[in-house]
Amino acid sequence: MCFSATASFTVAAVLFPAGAYCIKIARRIDNKWMPLAICPMAFSIQQAIEGIVWFGVNSGNHAVTAAAARGFLFFSHFFWLAWVPFCIYWLESELWRRRLLFLLTGIGLLFGLLAFLSSFFITDWLSVEVVGNSLEYNLVLIYDGIANRTVLRGIYGLIVVSALFLSPDWRIRIFGGLILTSLIVTYLFFAHAVISVWCFFAATLSTLIVVILEMERRRQFTHQ
Repeated sequence: MCFSATASFTVAAVLFPAGAYCIKIARRIDNKWMPLAICPMAFSIQQAIEGIVWFGVNSGNHAVTAAAARGFLFFSHFFWLAWVPFCIYWLESELWRRRLLFLLTGIGLLFGLLAFLSSFFITDWLSVEVVGNSLEYNLVLIYDGIANRTVLRGIYGLIVVSALFLSPDWRIRIFGGLILTSLIVTYLFFAHAVISVWCFFAATLSTLIVVILEMERRRQFTHQ
């Protein structure tokens, strides 16, 4: 599979109107859906930024590459770790699930903040290169020497996927299953560029949020 600036910008272009439509539906049905509805728009921005990373790498513009890479990593290493459990927390009404999701949100926030801040402020701790037609973000993390990268990636996946599986809504659990599948596929075939490729797959899958919200809109309409 080949990834490129064109692929990133195309996904961004598709997700932007999809995200706008999701936000429109969430406003109509219930604001508790709003955090989830924002996800396609956020992925659109992230993929557009990665398109700029591709441009910087291909043109040899190190300043553009460094700035865009940090923008991409804001989403991949910080935002999604806290936002995904927060989305489900905001939807949930059962107390024990809310408490667990609140805890996951806090863990994701702290875990992501520590991972992101190191590469954001220390210039030499981040570089980007093209490996196997994919972008590889080479990071030095403050966790290095404490836990290996496989463990850290496992914690990341656990936070995101477990939050989706905690939802009692079967539609969100199916979405979580697809996200988990995309993670496994990424590890099996794109282990050299897990960050970039999994985010690309997750961004593409976020179009399913349109389906989830549309189903909820129709469900509420038939019960009026």
